[in-house]
Amino acid sequence: MSKLARDHHNSDMVKIQIAKKQLNLSDEEYRAILQGQGGASSSKDLDHPGRQRVLDYFKFLGFKPAAAKQTKRPARPTPSADALPLVRRIRAQLISLGRLPDVYADGIAKQMLGDQAPEFFEWCQLRDLTKISQALSVEQNRKGAATQ
Repeated sequence: MSKLARDHHNSDMVKIQIAKKQLNLSDEEYRAILQGQGGASSSKDLDHPGRQRVLDYFKFLGFKPAAAKQTKRPARPTPSADALPLVRRIRAQLISLGRLPDVYADGIAKQMLGDQAPEFFEWCQLRDLTKISQALSVEQNRKGAATQ
């Protein structure tokens, strides 16, 4: 089974179980619906069309699937013009260390500066950005990552 098919299978299985709970079905009613709509006694035994028929029937009975909550990823702040070259250098260093995320540099800033550390490393003072870049250089040398 491909990853996509497995993801759809797992998603459908979760929806079926949520619908069972939302519709307050007894075990006998639930199994009767599975047998009548999907031709199986267990939701694990349903194929894709069977799962879709069962879900459609649950929707007919009043099941309303809740929309997944989409959390908006916070945008990274735009650094000042004088800090931009150092921020670009730090991001290049993060990439050379295996495409580490920007939050890695945020963690270095918090570790170095303690309570005075801003939320994002882009808001650090120039001297602090230099320290972060130096710490990443040490890490690059330790791991043998490309420095240019």
